[in-house]
Amino acid sequence: MLPSRQSGDLLAGMWQLISSVGGVPKTLVRDREGAIAPKDKPLYPVAGFAGTPATGLVIAPPRDPEFKGMTERNYGYLETSFLPGRHFSSPADFHAQLMQWITRTANRRTVRSLGASL
Repeated sequence: MLPSRQSGDLLAGMWQLISSVGGVPKTLVRDREGAIAPKDKPLYPVAGFAGTPATGLVIAPPRDPEFKGMTERNYGYLETSFLPGRHFSSPADFHAQLMQWITRTANRRTVRSLGASL
């Protein structure tokens, strides 16, 4: 859960996710939004963030419904499979429950296109 959609908060959230994985991904994939890449290039802080650990950065192309669909399917999965019936006492509680759900449920589901779990 992020306090705002400003660049600093988004980058802090991305860093928190990367830190929890324990390694640097080869590529970061982001939706096109004003706080990340309002035009064709990522904002300076975003490019610096990706360049520091030497990871690639892919920004969703404009008007590409297939790319957008991949992102929206992930959001939809969270909304329908994680959120219903849950109560959160704080942002930390939200994160704790989400991390537990990801490791116990989401990452163990079989992905049809792979024929295996992630």
